[in-house]
Amino acid sequence: MSTQPQTVAEIAATLFDRYRAQDVPAMIEMFEPEGIVEYVPFALAGPVEQVGPGSWGVLIDSFPNLSNTVHSITADASGRKAYVDVDVSGTQEKEAFGVPSRGHAYTVRHLFVLDTNDDGKITHMTAFWDNVDWFRQLGKTTID
Repeated sequence: MSTQPQTVAEIAATLFDRYRAQDVPAMIEMFEPEGIVEYVPFALAGPVEQVGPGSWGVLIDSFPNLSNTVHSITADASGRKAYVDVDVSGTQEKEAFGVPSRGHAYTVRHLFVLDTNDDGKITHMTAFWDNVDWFRQLGKTTID
């Protein structure tokens, strides 16, 4: 069992390090068992055990060089909420989320909001990004 980081900024940084390493089980380990992942542009929310592998796993499989660059991590006054400004990028090699692969690369700015508990576990993660920009970069220019 790994030791959890102490501050919400450390928790956020560790989560994105694990995401860059494409280590989905290690990402899930950072959440409490009832933790929720919410992807607002996809209207997708649910338990980390389902949404994590169903989203992160698909992205990693479809974008083998999937990575992220964290621009900033800002903690709120309570020290239990973090706002993470991050670019997520990759080059598509397989169909993902209804978008056929055209071999295009993308970089899309995201805002992640992480809520944590006293045990240093993530209780809720919400993500926002410009889905139209993501689709455009991947070559999807029509609504199906």
